[in-house]
This record gives sequence, structure tokens and C-alpha cells, in this order.
Amino acid sequence: MKNTMTETNLSITDFTRYFEAKRLGRLYFPNGKYVKYTLELSNLFVYLTDLYKLMSGWKVNHTLVPLDDIIAVIAFGSAIRYPGVEEISYARKKYLVFGPRIPGVYRRNIQPKDADFLVITGHDLMREQILEPVAEETYDSGTWLKRGGIHLVNRGANQLLRGVQVHDTVSVSALREGVPVFFNDRWGTLSAQANIASTTPRKILWDENDDGFLIGRIS
Repeated sequence: MKNTMTETNLSITDFTRYFEAKRLGRLYFPNGKYVKYTLELSNLFVYLTDLYKLMSGWKVNHTLVPLDDIIAVIAFGSAIRYPGVEEISYARKKYLVFGPRIPGVYRRNIQPKDADFLVITGHDLMREQILEPVAEETYDSGTWLKRGGIHLVNRGANQLLRGVQVHDTVSVSALREGVPVFFNDRWGTLSAQANIASTTPRKILWDENDDGFLIGRIS
């Protein structure tokens, strides 16, 4: 892999061009490891081809998500959380079997099970003005999709803005802690309207490897 990765704004149109040219590679995440047969082989990643195929074949409310209506695809959740550690509380006896219990905290690296992406469309694909995260089995109209380590969640632009007002955790988390992966010119206006300041130092870097495949890395 060449050490020439740079910050570059890519849109869904760019994503489509790489897909049609069969030159989509991998997107790597800062948290977690790719494990096969109990061996840690690399940082957690998803295949960009898999992400594109899921998005292009995704139905919300029985309607295909129109790629040309996608404003932004934002990576969020445990795979990109900063810092990449979690604190676990515990309590132990002061002595081996007696004495007061002493509280403590230890830190461990986050090991996500999948990669979360918020796909923001210009139009609301569900008639509900506000979508809130609930149990997965209740999402029977396709506003979420989980397959092969990739988890997609949809919000229309207006649903995102209304969700921020009622503290929808998906919308707020993606805006505050997420990293835009693909986005177009409408994203700057929409994020300004949402008025949620980003708190993460994470950023995405892009490059093509020696074989011309697009490689992304969130760092």
C-alpha cells in the first residue's frame, strides 16, 4: 500500500464510477480487528463493493433507495468511536475474602461486531416525520439493513433535522461523532442546519493501491 493517502471529498457519483470500473477496495476502521480462524489479520474493514451493492439494492418502504438522492453516507458507532477504548467498572474485596469492596475501572479496546453507516437521503422515504431507534424486529419497512458486518440506517434530510430536535440517538451520534465517507454539496448546508458540532478528531483518507483499487482508512 502506498503511503500517499490524503483527505479527498468523494461523492456517491465517484463511488459509482469506481464500482462500474470494478476498482473498489476496502474501507478500514480505527477500532476492532479483522479476525479469521481466531487469528487477528488486520484492522477491521469492509469491502466497498459490498457496501455499494447493499446501498444500491436497498429498499425502504418497498422502494429502492435512489442513489442520486443520497446526500451523505456517514460512518458512526463503535467502529469509529474516539477514543477507541471503553471503561468497565468493577468492585473487589480489599483483602482476599473480607474487607470493604473497592470500586475500580479498567480500560479495554473496543471490538465492534459490525460497521454502522447512516445514509441520508434528500427525501424522507418513510411518512413518519421522526424515526427513532427501537428494537430491530420492529423495523419492518427497511429503514435499517444489517448484512455481512455492514449495518445501514436511513434518515431523510427532514427526518434528520427533526430527529436532532428530539435527540434521536442515531442522528445526533452520526453528526457529533461520525465521519462522512461519501457526500455531495448539499451535505454542508444540511449539517449547518442541524447545528450539531462534531467532537471527533477522526477523518477519512483515500488513495488507490498499486492495482488502482480505491482504499479508504478512517484514522
